[in-house]
Amino acid sequence: FQAEDGIRDSVASRGLGDVYKRQVITPPTNTILGCTDANAVNYNSDANSDNGCCKYESLLLNEVLYDPPAGTDGDANGDGTRDANEDEFVELVNVSNSNLDISGYEFYDNTNLNQGMPNHVVPQGTVLSSKQAYVVFGGGTVNGDFGNAIVHTASAAVLNLNNASDTLTIKNDIGEVLIVFDIEALSNNPDESYTRLPDICSSDFVQHNSASNGLFSPGKKVDGTLF
Repeated sequence: FQAEDGIRDSVASRGLGDVYKRQVITPPTNTILGCTDANAVNYNSDANSDNGCCKYESLLLNEVLYDPPAGTDGDANGDGTRDANEDEFVELVNVSNSNLDISGYEFYDNTNLNQGMPNHVVPQGTVLSSKQAYVVFGGGTVNGDFGNAIVHTASAAVLNLNNASDTLTIKNDIGEVLIVFDIEALSNNPDESYTRLPDICSSDFVQHNSASNGLFSPGKKVDGTLF
């Protein structure tokens, strides 16, 4: 029988003067998913089951809109006007467990990379908290709900990501290449962003609305929740 204190009494012998032995019931262990590799930047010391999402670089490209949809649906920066250049955006996420200073990081399209002129230089003092997104739009007056992301517009020129054939290159503040994203492989004029699905963990990019979650989600996960 089960005692009120959560300890089960079991019969150890039968007959007159039955003897009962107390057995402590061990509750089932709860599964905690997370990265279990201590060498990863997003290692979770509380996790007891690996989620297949260990990362080894702190800054991750998660979403890119290089072909804003036509009409008002393409007003990604929320300024009330759809503009083919200004509504382009790039979304990065600090996937590490620590703050990340991205001051001075540089964004290039192919043309500007060849000329040595960045399309965007991240302003000084830009520090991402753990799991915080950074979004840079091509231009315009940014207005909207972008979660807890830090949001900027391109400092030196529009992002100018060509729909047919282009490459996004991101360098750190000492000129090291961190991220290269080849647009040509995905150049089918999608009228929506390309994103990782699931966010952060996937190694592949898919069209945003393939999950029926709208055309883009700058600063947030595909389903609109925070990182």
